[in-house]
Amino acid sequence: MMNVAMIPCPYCGVPQPARITFEVVVDLARDDLPDMVPVTQTADLRPAKAHAETCRSRRTR
Repeated sequence: MMNVAMIPCPYCGVPQPARITFEVVVDLARDDLPDMVPVTQTADLRPAKAHAETCRSRRTR
């Protein structure tokens, strides 16, 4: 499953995407399978970071 969070650029204020992925590790064959399990979330900040670095370099010229 993947969602997208929008993070405002600290230099220009334009929202930048951060893809959030969720991972669930569970054995569905277990007889005692719980109703709820922990979820691991990871945010990919590479596009937002690249934009902020470019935006910062433009403003410091």
